[in-house]
Amino acid sequence: MPIIACGINHKTASIALREKVFFASEKISLYLNDLVNNENIREAILISTCNRTELYCQADDLQQVMDWFYRQHSLSRQELQPALYCYLDEEAVRHIMSVACGLDSLVLGEPEILGQMKQAFSEASAAGSVGTLFHRLFQQVFSVAKEVRATTSVGACPVSIASTTVSLLKQAWEKPLSTAAILLIGAGDTIELMLKHLKTYAPEKLFIINRDREKAKNLAEKFGGESFSFSELSRIICKSDIVVSATASTTPIITKSMVQATAKPLLMVDLAVPRDMDEAIHELSNVKLFTIDDLRMIVQQHMHGREHAAEKAREVIKKKCSDFMAWVRSLDKVASTIRAYRKQVEELCDEQLTKALRQLHHGEDPTRVLAAFAHALTNKLLHAPTVQLRQAGFEGRFELLELAQQLFAIPELDAELS
Repeated sequence: MPIIACGINHKTASIALREKVFFASEKISLYLNDLVNNENIREAILISTCNRTELYCQADDLQQVMDWFYRQHSLSRQELQPALYCYLDEEAVRHIMSVACGLDSLVLGEPEILGQMKQAFSEASAAGSVGTLFHRLFQQVFSVAKEVRATTSVGACPVSIASTTVSLLKQAWEKPLSTAAILLIGAGDTIELMLKHLKTYAPEKLFIINRDREKAKNLAEKFGGESFSFSELSRIICKSDIVVSATASTTPIITKSMVQATAKPLLMVDLAVPRDMDEAIHELSNVKLFTIDDLRMIVQQHMHGREHAAEKAREVIKKKCSDFMAWVRSLDKVASTIRAYRKQVEELCDEQLTKALRQLHHGEDPTRVLAAFAHALTNKLLHAPTVQLRQAGFEGRFELLELAQQLFAIPELDAELS
């Protein structure tokens, strides 16, 4: 079965499309069970982030995998197909490794994607959709990501979505950030990283809101802000100059009417996919609304000088990918060898069985026929190995004798003699 990587990302699909092709984290195991139990897919891992939704699987039928993707969302084939990419075998492995190393991210070298892939692997393992092949593959993927960060400068001074967002705020807010009242919605890794970067600028006010009030409170205590319950969202927006949201909500949590209540200039950044902020907010003249796709220009400014490091990383990936595919091909060779050997033994057995049945049909003594059958089959099975082992002994190829002992589970000669 080929290894397949199939999906969409920030390069092929707009945020409007990506938020429609999104798999909620609490349902990932259900999707994986469906793939393995109903779609003739042997192994599967599903990852869905703000910048990509991808399925990694082992399956015979690529079209069946693509059809499954089309069926999961309220989109026509014509809408999704132009953005959907699929890679097979070596290209698929190279793509997966590139994603883990941050080479396929909106922010080149960003470290968050590796953690997201490890989480996706863990969820798939718990769901029972990871077998021997993908376990070996993803251990190699994580090892490559570690090596790339250790031996290249791709991960040096890491640029993240959070740090890039703070750069955007500095450019888009016409006053120093130290004068701003900033509202952060969410309590995940991105928000915590933003708080670390914002600490340098000491905003005048720092508000944190999350559905889990305790998480918001912990972050507020850690970074010197104020936490509020989700029910106070509209009121706190009116007190804020800047609003940044990064939650896992599947529907918008900030509507146009909530923002209309304030007439002062408001800078808003929506880092979520699906989006947290209603697209209609763009219509308000006092609001500057940015999405994660608007970070591209700033990202490019940070990428100067990193392309050389990315090329070195790609060389590492190319080598490791080649090594892994060589291992996969060796498995195929082992399987084909076992099949050929089994066929050979079955043909020998059928030949001797046909002869024995003919003798029995002619009325010969069953005991004598069975003894002759066993003797003849034993000789047939042992003839070729015996010839090869004797030849190896004459030629001094004693390593073949040792391998034969392992292959046929022959007891140690010393133990046998004693």
